[in-house]
Amino acid sequence: MLKGADNVVMEQDSASRNGEMASWDINDIKLPQDVKHTDWFQEWPDSYVKHIYSSEDKNAQRHHSSWAMRNTNNHNSRILKKSCLGVVVCGNDCSTLDGRKIYLRPAICDKARQKQQRKCCPNCSGPLRLISCRGHGGYPVTNFWRHEGPFIFFQSKGAHDHPRPETKVEAEARRSIQKAQTAFSSPCPRLKRLQEIE
Repeated sequence: MLKGADNVVMEQDSASRNGEMASWDINDIKLPQDVKHTDWFQEWPDSYVKHIYSSEDKNAQRHHSSWAMRNTNNHNSRILKKSCLGVVVCGNDCSTLDGRKIYLRPAICDKARQKQQRKCCPNCSGPLRLISCRGHGGYPVTNFWRHEGPFIFFQSKGAHDHPRPETKVEAEARRSIQKAQTAFSSPCPRLKRLQEIE
């Protein structure tokens, strides 16, 4: 996935500012504790990157990522492992009136994701299809989180090979609009009956 210039600059700043950036791995028994500066939180981490966040950072505490990630089984209880689910796209490759492509956020649960793919594109009513993430040697990109003292260590393995999905906020807004439109276009059965009686 191509990165914006801002993301590349921020990652280079992080790496050059923290000499310990290249010297640790999330699986190390001991992680650096003499960190002089923590990193700005990265919403769209991509490629093989490492960040050290303050344990006070709310986004880091929530293990936030705008990529669609789900918790994955991990044998080390001290490390949280999350894998990318990819993106749901329109099978017709349609565009909205303003030229944007449809990049929906995949559901976290397997059953819900299968059900999601049976639904129609919210733009053209065409079929939806899942593009799975295969950016880590044919497997999904994996993010690792580890809390150690005053720091939260983050490491990403793999580069996303698919477009960015809508964020959680965008997905919730879209669903709210769709619900409002559905409610407006089809009155509830009771109201419909009352209208018929009149």
